[in-house]
Amino acid sequence: MTARTATALVGLGAVVAAIGVSAPARAQSCVGVEGRVNLATSTLTTAITGAITTTESALVAQELAERARLISAVKVLTAQSAAGSDQVANGFRASSQALATTLATQDQRQAVALATHRYGSIGYDPCGSNTKAQSLYTALTGSAAVRQQMVTQVHAQPGRYADPKDWVADVKSGDAPDGAALYSGDREAATKFITTVIGPPDPQPRNTGNSATNDLNKLEKTGRDTYRSMTAVVLADIAADYRPDGPIAKTRALSGHWQGNDGGAAWAAGTAGQHDRGIIQDAVRMEAANLALLAHQIKRGMRTEATAAALLLSMVNARISSVPSPGRDTSTPASFQTP
Repeated sequence: MTARTATALVGLGAVVAAIGVSAPARAQSCVGVEGRVNLATSTLTTAITGAITTTESALVAQELAERARLISAVKVLTAQSAAGSDQVANGFRASSQALATTLATQDQRQAVALATHRYGSIGYDPCGSNTKAQSLYTALTGSAAVRQQMVTQVHAQPGRYADPKDWVADVKSGDAPDGAALYSGDREAATKFITTVIGPPDPQPRNTGNSATNDLNKLEKTGRDTYRSMTAVVLADIAADYRPDGPIAKTRALSGHWQGNDGGAAWAAGTAGQHDRGIIQDAVRMEAANLALLAHQIKRGMRTEATAAALLLSMVNARISSVPSPGRDTSTPASFQTP
């Protein structure tokens, strides 16, 4: 009960008390009782009406105040509920946006990491293998020039005549020629061995005036020059391959890129964390190196066949020239003639 309601009830109680203490009307004993009754009734009516009006006004005012408070409370509750719902909705929306941003960022970083790993995998030391492969190519293409230079230093040249004494002086000077010089990388020792094996040059034959004899001498020299030049080229080619910067040394260096002294442990460790792209690139480089080595192996096989052909030619020539011909030049020393 509010204060206004209590005040209204107190006023109503006072009016009732005032009515109760007034003297009762006794019409049978009092003159002019009708007027007093009417006056008392009018006074009571006025008091009751006033009390009712006052009480009603107080009750209406109290009801309006209570309604206003109730409406205000409902508004506050509604506002709080709406604010709470908005906060919850905003929280869910913010968390969803944060999750979406996190997932998008994570996917982007994973894509960048995958691309970095994929295109950063280029095999085991590609620069080193490319440098060694280029060195092998340079050595292979340069062998022909080195071989030609060594062949031109041989005393016995095809189609030429010279004094054998220069050959004898070169053979006697320095160490004795050894076949191991072809594989040692010593170019001078290899050239001396080749010169010794080829033999002295052919001296200039005397002109006998007989065209048949002169033609026979030229034919015999051509036969000797054929197998001697072939032998010189084959031996010089072997020496050129085994020179310090030759194909054999560069081939071993290229093979050691993947095998090495550790048996390939460094290569295996280098490719363990590589992407498939890097491993495939390394496999392609290995296959290219294998093809280069196979080509060089084929070349050595052809050289062996050329050596066998030169030997067969020498044997056939020796068999043919074992029968003395009537016009053979006897001025050439026996040690320098074909057996």
